[in-house]
Amino acid sequence: MSGDDERTESPESTDEVLGVSEVFKRYRDGDATVEAVAGVTLSLPRASLNVLVGPSGAGKTTLLGMLGGLVLPTSGDARIDGVSVVHLRDHHRTALRRTKVGFAFQDLALIQGMTLLENVLLPLTPRGGARKEDVTRAEALLERFGLLDKRDRRVERLSGGERQRGAIARTLVLEPPILLLDEPTAHLDSENAAAIVDALVELRDDGKTVVAATHDARLAEDGRVDRSLTMRDGRLC
Repeated sequence: MSGDDERTESPESTDEVLGVSEVFKRYRDGDATVEAVAGVTLSLPRASLNVLVGPSGAGKTTLLGMLGGLVLPTSGDARIDGVSVVHLRDHHRTALRRTKVGFAFQDLALIQGMTLLENVLLPLTPRGGARKEDVTRAEALLERFGLLDKRDRRVERLSGGERQRGAIARTLVLEPPILLLDEPTAHLDSENAAAIVDALVELRDDGKTVVAATHDARLAEDGRVDRSLTMRDGRLC
């Protein structure tokens, strides 16, 4: 096995499922260098609900991407389940990410013109599409999130809260042990935001490791959250 493919075990606790050590992420913006993340070290355990809170531009989304192996650090180390993603080739990193991590992005990335059920089944396309048992699992997820009666409705006809819950259901169809969410309660009223938080708590209680990046104090201050971390100017405060 080449050096690029070596799997470096985490020096942190064996309970760690996600971790970064002294990670920096720098971008070029014309003649300037932007430091989106500046020297963050973080270790998150299994079956935990974690919140990254901070204003827009704090670096939350970039750090979330590094925790999930979607964004590689300029320097430092990032680990998923004890495997250093910076030492993996692209296709190995993608394979690890597909089996371990589910992402729900702020823009949700639901495909208009398709039904909610079709959207939930989309992650199965690379492996040849959905089988009967996959459809059953997807329907069970929609039922869990109170959306089964909306399964055949086009996503543009759903409410904001319904789309948010549908996006989370889609991340779970491949049964990843880790769930990363960017602004899961953005632009939702109190009732819908509370439903999302309840769903995240339930997922944690089912053994998932959940990390949500948000500027929403309702999520950050919920007493059921295991760890709330404040981020500002690319650093944890």
